Amino acid sequence: MPYAASSPRAPKHSGTNSITVSFPAPGTIAVHGQEMFSDPDTPVCRAFLRRVFRVPQIRGATIKAAPACRAELHFDTKRHAAKEVLGRVADCLVEDEGTPAEGEPVFAPMITARDRQGVVHYHRFGKRVTGWQVVSDQIGSIRLKNPVLYRKNNLCQAIERELMSVLGVDRYKTHSLRCTVQIDYDPRRLSQTNLIEILDSALETAEHQEALDRLDLDLTICSLSIPLAATAQFAVPALLPLSAAVFAYTSIPCFRGAYERLSKEKRIGCDFLDSIVVLGCLGTLQLLPGAVLAWCLSFGRLLVKKTEDNSKKMLLNAFGKQPRHVWLVKDGVEIEVPMDKVRRGDIVAVHTGDTVPVDGHIVEGMAMIDQHTLTGESSPAEKGVGDRVFASTVMVAGKIFVSVEQSGGETASAKISQILNDTAGYKLSSQNKGEKLADRAAAPTLVVGAIAWATIGPNGAVAALNSDLGTGIRMAAPLALLSSLALCAQKGVLVKDGRALELMGRIDTVLFDKTGTLTRECPEVGRVITANGFAENEVLMYAAGAEQKFHHPIALAILKKAEEWGIDLPATDETQYKVGYGIDVRVKGRRIRVGSARFMEMEGIGLTPEIKEALDAAHLEGYTMVMVAIGDRIGGALELQAAVRPEVKDIVAGLRARGVKHLAIISGDHEAPTRKLAEELGMDRYFAQVLPADKADYVEKLQQEGRTVCFVGDGINDSIALKKANVSISLRGATSIATDTAHIVFLEQGLGKLCELRDISRELERNIARSWAMIIAPNVACVLGVFTLGFGVAASVFTNNVAALAALANGLLPMRKVALLEAERRHQLELELKRAGCAEADRSGVPKAGEAMERVKAAEIDEADDDKGRALAA
Repeated sequence: MPYAASSPRAPKHSGTNSITVSFPAPGTIAVHGQEMFSDPDTPVCRAFLRRVFRVPQIRGATIKAAPACRAELHFDTKRHAAKEVLGRVADCLVEDEGTPAEGEPVFAPMITARDRQGVVHYHRFGKRVTGWQVVSDQIGSIRLKNPVLYRKNNLCQAIERELMSVLGVDRYKTHSLRCTVQIDYDPRRLSQTNLIEILDSALETAEHQEALDRLDLDLTICSLSIPLAATAQFAVPALLPLSAAVFAYTSIPCFRGAYERLSKEKRIGCDFLDSIVVLGCLGTLQLLPGAVLAWCLSFGRLLVKKTEDNSKKMLLNAFGKQPRHVWLVKDGVEIEVPMDKVRRGDIVAVHTGDTVPVDGHIVEGMAMIDQHTLTGESSPAEKGVGDRVFASTVMVAGKIFVSVEQSGGETASAKISQILNDTAGYKLSSQNKGEKLADRAAAPTLVVGAIAWATIGPNGAVAALNSDLGTGIRMAAPLALLSSLALCAQKGVLVKDGRALELMGRIDTVLFDKTGTLTRECPEVGRVITANGFAENEVLMYAAGAEQKFHHPIALAILKKAEEWGIDLPATDETQYKVGYGIDVRVKGRRIRVGSARFMEMEGIGLTPEIKEALDAAHLEGYTMVMVAIGDRIGGALELQAAVRPEVKDIVAGLRARGVKHLAIISGDHEAPTRKLAEELGMDRYFAQVLPADKADYVEKLQQEGRTVCFVGDGINDSIALKKANVSISLRGATSIATDTAHIVFLEQGLGKLCELRDISRELERNIARSWAMIIAPNVACVLGVFTLGFGVAASVFTNNVAALAALANGLLPMRKVALLEAERRHQLELELKRAGCAEADRSGVPKAGEAMERVKAAEIDEADDDKGRALAA
């Protein structure tokens, strides 16, 4: 199919391009063109791709640059004949360019689809042409492959950072060698097309390095060393020097570890013992047991590394959403722009429910802003022109225009985060429980080996030393920890530091931050105070009628109270929302105004003595008062109280039953409400009116009393205390500072997993103890056999590794629970999707329309409204 590129109907470029066509394989059309495909980035090549993907039968394309200079177009042979597809491609290549059609495919940049050889791999996915290929696709789960990831950990990390903040992504896993990304997601919130766009965006903005990551071949070489050693020792003695050299090479980490223990820590550790065993095996030419030992040690190191990586990568949407775009005001028009485009002095608009994206001062508008993440205040603050606002605080109501003073990494919130990131360093240590147990066994084993050397000889000494207890426990303990971390993640608990999970079972004191932890962020209506002869039902009815069109936390609390009292909401008209202070609305022909005492003062409505008395009492208790004016007189007031989470009492009882001896509350609120809550929950102690900077001092005070402290908090003002505690826990929906600092993050709202977490920690202790017993018994028996029955190195290898395998199987026991929970989760998700009417989504990821889906969308809108005001704590 030759054609001249200079033809007015062909893609234009200088010169003549002769094109030929071949069919190298079924379902593939190869288009050869020296000039067209010598560089995929040229306009003529991009025009070629744009045209051929207008043919709906083309499912993918591969562009191979010089010297091949060809494009391979892929189609489904079961549905289409090659002649038909070729004809359509030819028609598209010679047709006029014209105006792009509405359904024109959207192409991902070539940099996101080019492999290490420079070959571009494109695949059609709905209306998008992308470098991602679907490997497997199930309801709520998709695995994608892209060759660009091959041995590029920095690209995998860029994808993980992007997915971390995406609402609807439950979990994800990248693999640079397999070039895959596995994503579990909620189809009601995200389509597969959304995911592809997110992945393409992450790859486009990431730094693409030419060099490949270094391969970790340690375990591979150790695995090859075993058959080499067996062949050399039993069949081909000439291979002994080569086998000994490979064995010595694989043992270098042992010698390095032994040197570091001796030189830096001044102690004999498990690595020192392993080094002696290696030298013994080399000296006696017992290379097969030595190779098996090296393999076990390499496998153990891999498990420890995998444990650390998984504890970091199981973030699973734990962190709060940070604004990626802001509404920038230009010439009186609000334009959505990326955060990095905002500069000092710009004006940005912030709406009800938004997170304030910058530090600055208000130049127009009024609002109620929840600042408890920064200041610990339980009630929202009223802000007007001239007042300062801070990034990471939440707009409860109103609309403001903010003059930018600091943005991005310069904000107060970001600076605190950076300081904590620089100083935290909470990582899984190689000196975990398994390492400690192995090191304790080193000295006794060394003594036994010396005795065997003196009484039996070198072979007996090597056999005794090879029956060490350390190798097995070094593998079994990290594997048990890894399995327990996976179980925690399946239950909605992110454990970022393995030591915290080990320590959780030994905690004897739990210190709860009050606001947002023990109490809900949405308040509840307590007392209804009346004035001027109005009844309680009447005051609540007018307040609920005025608030019924709003979704901020105060409105939801009032509407919920009206529902509990069985009040029918009246119709409203002439609604006028006075931003920041209150509502002015007509209900049943009467003018109703709902808002703060300051709002009533602005409206010229005086407060009665009983209302003033109730207002003073509420301030002492730390409550919020909402005034209700009926006509031109004050009709009454609603007292908003912090609502205790319903699960808290059960959690307190559960912790007591599990051996936690001391429970306490710490709060920045007044003493009266803090004391009242402590008495209500049966706490042992409380600390009230504590400044954010002083919370860590109280943690330290408890530790000085000899207590092992677990601190549970949710805000920036808790971050230092979270760092100071032995174990720190943050809740989902907390600030990113809190979740970044805490050792453990609950991915579900509430404290319901606290008792389960302690149970998992204690089961981990029992699991490691069982593994320890499984390793001790056969190895001690083998050592006795060395002295009494003449057991040799082969017997010690057999018993040592059987014991290690038994301990490994024991360490994997928690994974059975993980598998059961995962199967239950998937089944539940399928049922929900079927009920929602989106189980049969098309390839574009758009669920089928229907009444059920509309109900789901409506529910999500309500949930989003709740989320917008979730930080309010009355």
